[in-house]
Amino acid sequence: MKLSYIFSALLLLSVAAACKKAPEYAPKLYFTDTEQFPEKTLTVDGPSTVGLSVTSSIKVDRDIRVSIETKPDLVESYNQQNNTHYQALPAGSYSLATNNGAITIASGTNRSDVANFSILSLDQFEEGVTYCLPVSITNVEGGMDVLESSRTMYLVVKRTIITQAASLASSRYFRVPGFAADPALASVAALTMECRISVNAFQTANPFISSVMGIEENFLLRFGDVSILNSQLQLAGGLINGRKFPVTSKGSFTTNQWIHVAVVYNGATIALYVNGVLDNYTDAQPGGVNLTDTYSDGFLIGRSAGSRYLNGAISEARVWTRALTPTELQNNLCYVSPDSPGLLAYWRFNGDISGNDVPDLTGHGYSAIANNTITWIPGVRCP
Repeated sequence: MKLSYIFSALLLLSVAAACKKAPEYAPKLYFTDTEQFPEKTLTVDGPSTVGLSVTSSIKVDRDIRVSIETKPDLVESYNQQNNTHYQALPAGSYSLATNNGAITIASGTNRSDVANFSILSLDQFEEGVTYCLPVSITNVEGGMDVLESSRTMYLVVKRTIITQAASLASSRYFRVPGFAADPALASVAALTMECRISVNAFQTANPFISSVMGIEENFLLRFGDVSILNSQLQLAGGLINGRKFPVTSKGSFTTNQWIHVAVVYNGATIALYVNGVLDNYTDAQPGGVNLTDTYSDGFLIGRSAGSRYLNGAISEARVWTRALTPTELQNNLCYVSPDSPGLLAYWRFNGDISGNDVPDLTGHGYSAIANNTITWIPGVRCP
C-alpha cells in the first residue's frame, strides 16, 4: 500500500513538471547577419555601396522604427578587446544614408528597409591598412529589445591591392642566410610562417614535392610527398626539441589560384591555415624551432633538398616569432605593418628590390636572395 502511494505521488510530480511552461524568450532586434559575429567585411577597389538592415527574431505586428548611428570612437576599444589593429575610416570617405537617421521594420515582416553605406573615395586610404566603422542601434520605437551582442555592427573595409609577384618558375628560388647567422633564432618558442602563393603545376615526378618555405627535415611548408597527393599542403618535419610533429592538410589545391597558406606553432599544437581558416592541426610539445639550421642550404623560399622546387609565384611572405590568431591571419592576407610585434622577417616580393635581393621590410636584415634574375608578374590583385 505504501509503495503504491509513493508511486502515485511520483507520477503526479512528473506530470506536474511536464506541464510547466517552457521558458519564454523575448523577441530581439539585431543587425542582419551579425547574431553570431559582429563584423561585416567589405573589399573595395573604388566607390561602392552596400545595404545595411536590422532583423527581428519574429515577424512584427506593428512598425518598428530603429535609429542607427556611426560610432567611429568605438574602434579603439574594439581593437583592445579583440586584438585587432583596425583604423577608423577617414572622415569624408564614406556616407550612411537613412530616413532621418532610422530604418523601419514594417508590420508583418521581420527585416527593415536598408540604409545605404557608401565608400565615396579611396583618396585617403593607405595601402594595406584595414579600416573599421562601427554602426550602432541607438534607439527603438515600438517596444522591442536589442540583442546586445549585435547592437553594434563593425564594418571592416579593405582596399584591393594591385601589386607584382615574384615568379618561382624555371627553378627560381630565394635563400635567407641571415637566419643561420643569428644565434637568437636557435630555439624559437612560437612560430608563424605565412605567404601568398599561386602554383602553376604540382610536381609529377617522385617524390612529388613542391617546396614553399622553410628548412628541409626541420620545419618546411610544402605540397606533396610520396605518401600524399602532390597537391596537398604539408608541414614536413615539425621538429621540436628533437621530435617531429608533421601535419598534412585535409584537402588538396588547384593550380593558377592565389591562396594564403600559413603554419602556426604555439607551443602546444602545429596548425595549417588556408586563407586564414584552420585546415588541420596536430598536438605538439613545448620547446623551440631551430631557424639557424643550415641543412640543405638552410631557410629557403621556393625550394628544398636540391631540386624540390615550387613551380609558381609568391607574394607577401612573412615569419613571426609568435603564434598568430585566425583573425590576425585573415586580416593580414595582403599586407601587415612592418613594425608589427613579433614580426621577424617580411618580404613583399612586389618589385621593390636591391640588385637581386628582396629586402626584409622589418629592418632586421634578413634579405631573401634570389638564385637568378627575378621575373615579376604584374597586376596581381589581393584579395
